[in-house]
Amino acid sequence: MSALATLAEYAATHSVDPGLREKLALHVADGCVALQAGRRTREGHDLAGFFGEEAAAANAALIRHTEIDDIDRVSGVTACAIVLPAALEGAPIARRLVDALAVGYELAARRAEALGGARLLVQGIWPSYVAAPFGAAAAAGRMLGLSPEQMCNALALALAQTARRVGRSGGRWLLFAQAVRAGCLAARAAAQGYTGDRGLYADEIEAATLGLGRSSVIHRVSIKPHCSAKQALAAIHGLKMLLERGVAALDIERVDVAVPSAYAGMLDREPPTAGRLASIVNARYQLALAALRPAALDDVARDPVQWSAEIEDWAARVHIAAAPDLDSHYPERWPARVTAHVGGERHEILVLDSPGDPALAFGLPEIEDKAQRMLGEGGRQTVHLALHACEDDAALARLRKEIEAGATRA
Repeated sequence: MSALATLAEYAATHSVDPGLREKLALHVADGCVALQAGRRTREGHDLAGFFGEEAAAANAALIRHTEIDDIDRVSGVTACAIVLPAALEGAPIARRLVDALAVGYELAARRAEALGGARLLVQGIWPSYVAAPFGAAAAAGRMLGLSPEQMCNALALALAQTARRVGRSGGRWLLFAQAVRAGCLAARAAAQGYTGDRGLYADEIEAATLGLGRSSVIHRVSIKPHCSAKQALAAIHGLKMLLERGVAALDIERVDVAVPSAYAGMLDREPPTAGRLASIVNARYQLALAALRPAALDDVARDPVQWSAEIEDWAARVHIAAAPDLDSHYPERWPARVTAHVGGERHEILVLDSPGDPALAFGLPEIEDKAQRMLGEGGRQTVHLALHACEDDAALARLRKEIEAGATRA
C-alpha cells in the first residue's frame, strides 16, 4: 500500500475513542467562539461578504483571522480553522463530525510536519496554508462518507492544489480560505469519480505516515487564552505572573523578553499602529496591554487599535531579543524568559508553557471563561451548543442553522 493510500485508509475509517471525543468537542467549542468573534470584526464582515454563500471558505477566513483559534506548536498548523469549516459542510451526523475533525487535525498537522512544521515559518512558508487543502479534504471527505479509494483521490487532488507561500500579502485570509475551499472541492470531486495523481510529493507523503495511529495530534494542540500571536503568549503569561507576585506595572523601568531565535524578529517587526494584525503580533504592545489594560487582550476587533501616550511609553520599555539557549525548546514549546527591572532589582521568570498549552490544558471552565470574555452574553450558550453538537445530530443541525443565520445577519 502506498503512503497516500495509508493516509486515505486512516482518513476514511479511523474512529476516535470516547476520551478523545470529549477533548475534540472542546476544540469545536473553541472554534465556534472564534467564528462568532470573527463575525464581529470589520475585517470579518468584509471576508464574509466576499465569500457570500461559500460557507466553508467564509468560515475558515472568519475563524483564522481572529488569532484566537487553536494551534499545534510542532507543526505550526492552526487546524481548527481548516477542519471545522470543512466538516460543517457535510450531513449533520454528530458521530461522523468528530471522526472527521480527528482525521482532519491529524492529516493537516502531518502534512506540515513532514515539510518542516513550525520551522517553515523562518523560510517564509505558512504551515497552515500548506496543510489546508490536505486537512480540509480529509475532513470533508469523511463527512461525505468517501471510501478509502475515493479518499485517496481526494487527497491527491488536494495535493495538486497546494501552494507554499503567500508573502506579505494583504489577502492573507482570502488565500487561506481559498486553500480550505480547494480541499473541500477535492473531496466533492472525488465523490463524483474524479481522480488525482497519487504520485505527487511521494517523499513528503511517506514522511507524513510515520507513527500514524500511535497517538492523536490533538493531545499536543494548544488553545489560546487571548487574541495574540502564539509566539507572544509565553511572554504575556510571564509578565502577568510577575505582576501577580507583586511587581507593580508602573514601577517597571525595563522589560527584557528573550525568545527562541526562530521568532524573535517577528515580535517587533511592525509597529502596532500599522494595523489590526500588527497589534496582535507586536509583543511590546501586547505586554503593554497586559500591564495597563489587560481586558484589551481579549479585543478581537481592534477597531480601533488602542493607543495612547501611556501605552506607547510602557511599550518602549520592552526589549525583545533572541536567546540561543532557548532554541532547543522550539518547536515543541514556544518559550519566553521575561525579566522586569524595578529600582535596581531584577525579577525574572522562564515560561515554557502558557495557559491553554497541553501542560496547562483548558477544560470546560476555561473555555466558558474565554467565551464570556470574547463574546460577552451568549458566550457560554455558544460553547454548550457546540459541545452538544458533537453528541447529538439534532444539536449539530441547530448549530449549523445558527452559523448560517449568523452569516445572513453579517
